[in-house]
Amino acid sequence: MSGAATRAAGYVRVSQERAAKNGYGLGAQEDEIKRFAEYKGWSLVETYRENGVSGYKRERPAMERLLADAQAGKFAKVVFPSIDRAGRSVRDVMEIDQALRAAGVDTVFLREGVDTSTPTGELFRNIMASLAEFEGRVIYERLSKGKRRKASEGGYTGGWLPYGYRRAEDGSVQVVPEEAEVVKRIFAWAAEGKNLPWIARRLQAENVPTKNGGKWRPSTLGRMLNNPYFTGLVLCPARARYSPEIEGQLIPGQHEAIISDSLFHACQRA
Repeated sequence: MSGAATRAAGYVRVSQERAAKNGYGLGAQEDEIKRFAEYKGWSLVETYRENGVSGYKRERPAMERLLADAQAGKFAKVVFPSIDRAGRSVRDVMEIDQALRAAGVDTVFLREGVDTSTPTGELFRNIMASLAEFEGRVIYERLSKGKRRKASEGGYTGGWLPYGYRRAEDGSVQVVPEEAEVVKRIFAWAAEGKNLPWIARRLQAENVPTKNGGKWRPSTLGRMLNNPYFTGLVLCPARARYSPEIEGQLIPGQHEAIISDSLFHACQRA
C-alpha cells in the first residue's frame, strides 16, 4: 500500500537469568528496538522473544516462528539488538540472514549499526558475526579451564553421582542421609562375606528403593563396592591438564566420605 509505514519485527533473546540482572534482559532489548522503529517511522508488528535459550542452539522456537512469518510476508525488516542475539556462530547468523533475504526481508543489528540492505552493511555483518563467534569461543574456553581446574582439585564438575549422593543447590555434592545408611549396610554385609545375590535379595525384601526406582542387582552392587568415591576419593580425569602428575590418579575429593578406607579395603579382600 502506497505511503504505508514499513512493517518491521524485532527479535530478543537471553540465554541465562544473569543477563537480565546485568541490564541487558528482554525488556531492555525490546525498548531499544521500539525506540529505533519509532525513529525510523516503521510499524513494529511483533517482537519475538526467546527466554533462556542459548545462541548456540539450532532449535529456537521464536526464531523458527520469525522465519516462518518472514516467508509469509508479515514484515519487511527484522531488528536485532546485536548480532550475538541472532546467533553465536558465523554459520548460524549467515543462515538466518540468508533465509530472511530469500523472503525479501532486510536485517538490522542495532549495536553494530549494521543494515544488511546496503553493501557496506553486508560487509560489516560478516565481520561482526566472526567477532561474535570468536567471543563465544573465548567464553567457552574460559569456562572449560575453570571446569578442568575444579576437576584437578577433586571438585564436582557435573554428571552422574553414585547412590548416597546428590547435587546441592550451590553445585556441590552432599550426602543423602537415608541412602548413606543403606550404603553402609551394603559394605558391612560384603565385609562379612555376604555375596552379591544375597545382598540384592535382602534389599528387595526390605523394599529399599534404588536411585532410579528399579530393582537391586548384583552387578549394581558390585560397581558400588568397587567405587572409591564412597571413601571421599575421585579419579582425576586426563582432561584436567592443570596437574599432569595426578591425571588418572585417585585424589581427595571435596565431598564427604560415607565409609572408611578400612571398610572399603575389607570388602575388596572379602
